[in-house]
Amino acid sequence: MSGIYEYFQKIQNQILEIKESLIQIKQSWESFQKVWDLFFTIVPWEVLLLLIFSVILLSIFNSISPNTPKLNLTVAIVLLSFLWTYFWGLFSSSVSYSKVVWTSLYILLPLHFFGILQVAIRYAKKMYWNRKRIQPKDWDSALHQLSQDYHDLMGKAHLFHASIEENRSGLLEGIHRVEKSILGLKALTNPNLKE
Repeated sequence: MSGIYEYFQKIQNQILEIKESLIQIKQSWESFQKVWDLFFTIVPWEVLLLLIFSVILLSIFNSISPNTPKLNLTVAIVLLSFLWTYFWGLFSSSVSYSKVVWTSLYILLPLHFFGILQVAIRYAKKMYWNRKRIQPKDWDSALHQLSQDYHDLMGKAHLFHASIEENRSGLLEGIHRVEKSILGLKALTNPNLKE
């Protein structure tokens, strides 16, 4: 009698273990669905499709030109975006161009973020130094800036003496810097002077 009781007890324990395993699987599946839903609220599913197809095209483009992977990925995404828009227009009466552009930007902006940031920093530095040249704080800083710009210009002029035609833009940029530094000196000597 006790053997039969132990046998049924083992079966009941196994059923409870299976039930607990099923509950854990259900809970992990629900948590996986929540994470997946959260992921797709942040990143649209179209981005993943575009990324998968662009990686396929990228492998083809990289076999042709392996030295330009960023440009290759950009071309692949732009080409796929055009194809997406074209086929969407074939099968639908209205095409959401903003959705296509937004989906493409999800991949292109992070890809080119540092390049865009470098261009923005270079532009901000140029604006800062132009303002510092034209509106110096005091006489010493204006003289120092003029001296530095003049010596940079003379160094470039002597360096590029034999090839002035090829380096005209660099020399003209140096001349413009010296002119702005002179405008800053003029502004200090005559505050009413208009630029």
